[in-house]
Amino acid sequence: MNQEEKNENQELFVKQQIIPEETSKRITALRFLLAMLVVFIHNNYTIKGITESVEKGSPNIIFNPNIISEWIQRFISQGIARCAVPLFFLFAAYLQSKKFDSYLLLLKKKFKGLVIPYVIWVGLYLLWFSLGKVIVVKIAPSLLGNPSATMFEWSKMDWLHKIIGYGVDGQGLPEAAAQFWFVRDLVILVFISPIIYFFMKSCKVGFIVLITISYILCIKIYFVSTEGLFFYVLGLYWGYFNFDLFKQIDKIKLFESILVFFLCFIGTHTIYGEESVIGNFMHISACIILLKISKELVLNKRLYNLASYFAGYSFFLYAIHMPVLNELLRRVWLHYFTMKNAFFCLFEYFGVTILTIIIGTSIGILLKKVCPPLFSVLNGGRR
Repeated sequence: MNQEEKNENQELFVKQQIIPEETSKRITALRFLLAMLVVFIHNNYTIKGITESVEKGSPNIIFNPNIISEWIQRFISQGIARCAVPLFFLFAAYLQSKKFDSYLLLLKKKFKGLVIPYVIWVGLYLLWFSLGKVIVVKIAPSLLGNPSATMFEWSKMDWLHKIIGYGVDGQGLPEAAAQFWFVRDLVILVFISPIIYFFMKSCKVGFIVLITISYILCIKIYFVSTEGLFFYVLGLYWGYFNFDLFKQIDKIKLFESILVFFLCFIGTHTIYGEESVIGNFMHISACIILLKISKELVLNKRLYNLASYFAGYSFFLYAIHMPVLNELLRRVWLHYFTMKNAFFCLFEYFGVTILTIIIGTSIGILLKKVCPPLFSVLNGGRR
């Protein structure tokens, strides 16, 4: 290789590393919005969910929705909000691929940004489930969903489920903080990323086709979620092969993406179920809608400035919103406002969700001002 070819390759490498300003802004514009959608996913009472909780020992609660309130909650929490975690995987992989860090440097960064926050947050919640819950049981047991289930009744497998989430049936949610399955799976995907890169380079088209088929057909992968793998790989392709994903998304008409989402949403929740081909197309179409909305957020300077400011608190909100904060707010709220009809069902749905977002974010803002180092550790070093 002569000097001219080396210079061309170096120039290409530098271009690949540069994240276009519009792409950076559009990712930033969505970060806090996606975190808010995650809160909507988790504050979503359903008859099925309440029945399952009662079977596990939680007290029964009054829940009398009508068909309209049920479909409103379903549309948000089990519809459009389902794009949140997939897009988090997509953005994380894209930003990783654009930085071209060595594998050891990558692991070092992710240890700080993912593993340490995971350990601390899960540890804090385990502390709550052990010491804090024992105290609250003595003072106000009505605030807890299952006051009898404390650390003194846990088996070794219970501890495993609480911390990591895996069991004899493969993948599961970390019970101490269910939302951290995303962080757990992202750590695993980062760890095996050299293998993914190998197949990307060796079989560029065939590999993405295989991953897409496995996701669309809901083929179960036991060590990570199939959805997480698909969007993570797509993010690596986006960054490594340096194509403009937002430009391609913008070519799709908003009406078309909304229509596809609506049809898939109806099909998912009337015939096929969420774990289906139609359900996965619903998730993809929801992602497309949010990616298109990001352009409007960037064009509106006031909205973008707000989104940019709160983007630094997206991970903190994601980490703090459950299980403690949202659950306590639910219990206090239902003490005063029982869900005796459809209005109060929606009142709880929006009221508790908004309170969780406001209080969780406010705690992050206050902590950042009072003790920046602690906030930085809890936030994974994110600004």
